[in-house]
Amino acid sequence: MPLREGYHKLDDSLVLESNERSKSLDETIEDLKKISTMDSFWNACNSVQGISILSMPLVTLFGGYWFIIGIIAVAVISNHTSKILIECLYEEFPGKGRIRVRNTFADIGDAFWPKYGRHMVDVTKFLELIFMATIYPIACGEAIYYTFPFLPIGKQIWILIFGLAMVPNVFLNSVKLLSKISMVTISFAFATFAIVVAYCLGQSASWKSKDLLVFDPLRFPLSLGVVLAGYSSQIYLTVLEGNMRHPEKFNSVINFAYLAMTVLKIAVGIFGYLTFTDSVSDMISNNLPQGAYRTIVNTVVTVLSFMGYSLPMFAVFDMTERSVPRCLTARFLNHDGSRPGMACLVLLRLTLTAITILMAILVPHFTLFAAFIGSGTGTAIAVIFPCIFYLKIFYWQLKWYQVIPNVFIVCFGVLMSACGMISTGRELFITLKQDSDY
Repeated sequence: MPLREGYHKLDDSLVLESNERSKSLDETIEDLKKISTMDSFWNACNSVQGISILSMPLVTLFGGYWFIIGIIAVAVISNHTSKILIECLYEEFPGKGRIRVRNTFADIGDAFWPKYGRHMVDVTKFLELIFMATIYPIACGEAIYYTFPFLPIGKQIWILIFGLAMVPNVFLNSVKLLSKISMVTISFAFATFAIVVAYCLGQSASWKSKDLLVFDPLRFPLSLGVVLAGYSSQIYLTVLEGNMRHPEKFNSVINFAYLAMTVLKIAVGIFGYLTFTDSVSDMISNNLPQGAYRTIVNTVVTVLSFMGYSLPMFAVFDMTERSVPRCLTARFLNHDGSRPGMACLVLLRLTLTAITILMAILVPHFTLFAAFIGSGTGTAIAVIFPCIFYLKIFYWQLKWYQVIPNVFIVCFGVLMSACGMISTGRELFITLKQDSDY
């Protein structure tokens, strides 16, 4: 009997050791699937850069030195809200430490307001993404229109052409392909910004620092909206942090990414404005000399915009397809009832794509559309939501000196959103009226 008991104990210990090894192997494999700290940095840069960086010289025209102060303030606030948003994913448990109990922005919204918070976040995210997708056909249309101004084709026709060329995105289902598209997009983006900055530096002899002594109080809130449109990266950060091999380094990654992209945005804004001053265009690439230089850069911008359309639209498709089954009968769903059937899915995606093309044609102004996004959904996602979620979820744990800054940021966000929407609406009315006069 003692011998048999010894065998049983030996078997139990071997099984336990085998399970531990299996568990360790699974964890290792899962860990290898996650991204490195350097990859996390590049992905964070991609989420912060935004194609709206091409409008930085124009918004500098509205604020001058105040533009520098404004962009630094927005960057600091967005950096802070990115970190507290990730804090909201975790809870502290006695004896177990800090554990991730939520996975998405919508989960945090649900913790903030159990009945409606998730829907509030999802609707805002949907609008933000579909508005952001609309920018890309506008950018393509503007880039080609100013590259070939001698062709008898208007800007809106170019927008329609590129919008129709983006229709094949309705068949995009591969996340791996989307990832490759994103990496190529990053490369094209940095190539564009590097060429523009290099050209402007070559014209530095003509710069005058007094040109920065400008301030337009009616359009400065609009410029902050454009800036914020490029900093509303919070949509992607919960996924980014969840896929990091070393999530404890998230704050450092965000700090370096925000620092790098803020320096780049200020450089593009200041250098571009000092080079072209009052004649600066909606997109700085359109100010480059007519000929090979502008053709090359605007071709790169077109490819960048064309490929950049896929990321926000893929997210829009995914959100819609997960939500719509509850509104459809079984005959319109796939075999397991989790998604629309193929015919319904294609029709749904075509409708969403058509909405972005239609909005781009109706408002063919890159900067104004970016300002509209930043002042509306961008402010909610990047400034207001993270702070109010954080204050509600951790209210009993926070000190007064932690509460006051977040309350101030919420008030600042509401004020900036209101002023930005009024400024953008006014400018949009004037611009569209001028367009109709022509």
